[in-house]
Amino acid sequence: MKPIHFVFLWLLVTAGITIFILMRDAPPGAAGMPHESVPLIKVGGDGAVRLSAIGRAPFYFQVSTIFLGVSLLYMGVAKHRRDTRFRLLMTGGTVFALFVWYKLYTGYEAYLATGNTDIIFGFPVPTAWLLGGIWGSFFVFDLIFVIFFRAYFWPRDDEAAFEALVAEMKAKNEAKKSEGGA
Repeated sequence: MKPIHFVFLWLLVTAGITIFILMRDAPPGAAGMPHESVPLIKVGGDGAVRLSAIGRAPFYFQVSTIFLGVSLLYMGVAKHRRDTRFRLLMTGGTVFALFVWYKLYTGYEAYLATGNTDIIFGFPVPTAWLLGGIWGSFFVFDLIFVIFFRAYFWPRDDEAAFEALVAEMKAKNEAKKSEGGA
């Protein structure tokens, strides 16, 4: 199966989840509830009740988004350059991103179920996973891009071929100009 087929698959999955969520009735308090003591202010209400209307759809939505992003990154490298090292780097980055998302989502679910969470670096655990983990997990892909830029994304032979093409096009344009101006 070609990488573009995976992109199409993940787009269909994402669209299916979106349609599922849109077809559900709005949960109680989805637009907020009046604050008990401050007029004209709304508060969120019970997060577990709001989430129960769509189940684990947000979890699977983000999983499909991660796979979609990785598929697009994978397609950004020429087919003949996708060696075993590149595939291992992409797989490692994907596994790490999925692990972080799992920890964030299950931490949030645990908080909604119990009302308790630990504090890490001054933040509740799910928030700490969001701030450090989500950014950090995709930073792995940034590092792959920067460190392996010349190996996969813009090798010197591709750069030389591009410069030769540009020079050829300039020469053709100059030739057309001199023919037309003579």
